[in-house]
Amino acid sequence: MAFTFTPSTLLFVFRDNQRVMTKKNIHQKFIEKLTSELTAITAAAKESFATATSEEHQAKNRHDTFKLESSFLARGQAKRVEDLTNALENLHMLPLRKLPSKSPVQLGALVRLIAGDNTTRTLFFCSTAGGESITAGSEEITIVTPQSPIGQAILGKITGDKIDVKIGFTTNTYTVKSVE
Repeated sequence: MAFTFTPSTLLFVFRDNQRVMTKKNIHQKFIEKLTSELTAITAAAKESFATATSEEHQAKNRHDTFKLESSFLARGQAKRVEDLTNALENLHMLPLRKLPSKSPVQLGALVRLIAGDNTTRTLFFCSTAGGESITAGSEEITIVTPQSPIGQAILGKITGDKIDVKIGFTTNTYTVKSVE
């Protein structure tokens, strides 16, 4: 039985003499990270809810705010569970297609930028889960969304384009090295 290797079936490919993960495997690694996070925060939220609703934790006086604080914590954790669940649903539906050369940055694109100091930033363009990062090989890869300043700046750009990203009082200039 013959097996044909393609970039989408390989765990790693080589670029600039360095081993890097394929976009498909980077996508899977983000799904695994968010799934793990969701499992942990769901357990914590259940525990916080149980504490907040427990008869054992009734206020002993008007200054005892433990139960109130527990309910705030449970509410925040429940919101995080909802956000992670939505992010995972969106990641599962994210189109992962091989982009032809000179394709513009779009959802599902793996983008490499070169900063003014010649360092490379690797970004995974998604609709949710902005700010999540993984390490793949020697690269740190961060999810950016169209709502973020850098996401707004790179959306629709192609290889070779220069972008300026202003965050606070600082403006950083990048060149789009690749869009995959």
